[in-house]
Amino acid sequence: MDYDRIRPVRYLTGFLKWWRLWPRKESVSIADWTNWQGYALHVPFTGLFVVLLWVEAIRSRDIQHTADVLLICLTTTALGGKMINNWKYAHVAQGILTEWSTCDLFELRSQPEVDMWRFEHRRFSRVFMFYCLCSTGVIPFIVIQPLFDIPNQLPFWMWTPFDWRQPVLFWYPFIYQAITIPVTCMCNITMDGVNWYMMLHLSLCLRMLGQRLGELQHDDKDLREKFLELVQLHRRLKQQALGIESFISKSTFTQILSPVLQDLPGFAAMMNYLLAMIMQIMLPTIYGNAVIDSANMLTDSMYNSDWPDMNSRMRRLVLMFMVYLNRPVSLKAGGFFHIGLPLFTKTMNQAYSLLALLLNMNQ
Repeated sequence: MDYDRIRPVRYLTGFLKWWRLWPRKESVSIADWTNWQGYALHVPFTGLFVVLLWVEAIRSRDIQHTADVLLICLTTTALGGKMINNWKYAHVAQGILTEWSTCDLFELRSQPEVDMWRFEHRRFSRVFMFYCLCSTGVIPFIVIQPLFDIPNQLPFWMWTPFDWRQPVLFWYPFIYQAITIPVTCMCNITMDGVNWYMMLHLSLCLRMLGQRLGELQHDDKDLREKFLELVQLHRRLKQQALGIESFISKSTFTQILSPVLQDLPGFAAMMNYLLAMIMQIMLPTIYGNAVIDSANMLTDSMYNSDWPDMNSRMRRLVLMFMVYLNRPVSLKAGGFFHIGLPLFTKTMNQAYSLLALLLNMNQ
């Protein structure tokens, strides 16, 4: 049916194309390391900013100051790693998106399937917009509040070859950070959104496959052809899951290992940042868990079909396919962690345990 199957992600990839973090052409088979426009855009911002933060942390002789610098330093370094990951694997994700939007195998063939896609797209758009508001809502507090300090302070400590505390020289690093912080923030949340949508769409395709398996009837003249087509669809989804895993694995892995807490000015800024950090860890696990749940439902969907009245040859095929479904689809972060809700609870539990340990050490 006539419906844009990947509509929400088109806006995200369009933004990443503008910032040269996504292939400009849809038919790209290898990573483009000659992307000089991307280097020209991000080396002066993210690259230089990361270097200046690390130099400040290394040169610092105060442990507390070093810890404060490392908080934002590790976050920005992880963002740089996510950008490199996009340059290396974005062509894989782009190929999958193109296949989802153009291949007849993934065509929506009924109104319930269209309704399911439309509902999940609306919900994803609302969740992503809320995440954007939480993330970008922190920026004004970070950038504007230091101007009211006496003497003026930079939003984030970083090394400069001159003494930026002098009134005349202060504005150069401040303007640089005022430009760099929004750019890095928007690129970060957009790349996160693409990762989440890839998992969401994969889970939708698995749910669609489950519905079609459950609708098989023994008296259908084209039963064998439909069944083999669904088996082919499942096989292709498992192959796509490997491609999606290669695309999101490293960026999600760094996100899990680098939870950041910053001393933000004001209660409102802290709450916005806290929500953004929780969603950054929670949303990939929610959509990753949806992939696992949708894959696990395939066996029940196949069992609910009209298989008892099928001929013996078809029952053997159905049995072989159900045995094959015992190895469900799941995505991993870094090749170690299965991306799902148990990972979120485990991460939050470890974060709380670390916080409790630090509090006890201070006492």
